[in-house]
Amino acid sequence: MYYNSEDIENLDKAFRANLINCLSGFKPAHLIGTADKLGHTNLAIFTNIVHIGANPSLIGFVQRPVSNDSHTYKNIKATGIFTINHVHKSFVENAHYTSARFAKGISEFSHCKLTEEFIGDFKAPFVLESKIKFGLQFVQEVPIKINNSILVIGQIEHITVDDKALLPDGIIDLSVVKDICTSGLTNYYTATKLSQYPHAKSDKLPDFKIEK
Repeated sequence: MYYNSEDIENLDKAFRANLINCLSGFKPAHLIGTADKLGHTNLAIFTNIVHIGANPSLIGFVQRPVSNDSHTYKNIKATGIFTINHVHKSFVENAHYTSARFAKGISEFSHCKLTEEFIGDFKAPFVLESKIKFGLQFVQEVPIKINNSILVIGQIEHITVDDKALLPDGIIDLSVVKDICTSGLTNYYTATKLSQYPHAKSDKLPDFKIEK
């Protein structure tokens, strides 16, 4: 099927949203945990987490146009901290339903049967069930003017990784903890490790063989 720009513009709204959301391929599934100044917790699934850099250690996510329901963003702006928690096969259904619209002050942790975890004096909630999670300090937001979205950037201050998944070189084997990835807004897939290669160098290319 081929679509030109006019075809895309005239597509059914729901069909177009699904099509465009799937075009970028598999995306990671994460739960962002926050709390407001009164300590009311919030949890929401995000599929647009992006690595910004390792030194300093920066992770970002895209916040859609801010509305009354943007509890995650508003909590981050109010407190300056948030957590990002990987989603695993064991609780993918719970994670999915955090995308429902709950009223402010109603915790998705409670309604979606996930467990709040607080580490040290960090006031944003982690997900106890998640085996890979990190806490961040908000450092910058970058407006994306073309659609009124915002790239929210945080600096990592706390990291928890399951020992079984952490390799000696610092690589995390996501298949060990049965990480989940997504395509579109409602489809979830398991992540299986295919292979691992050495750092690529132009003078040490393998003898490529393409299977037909």
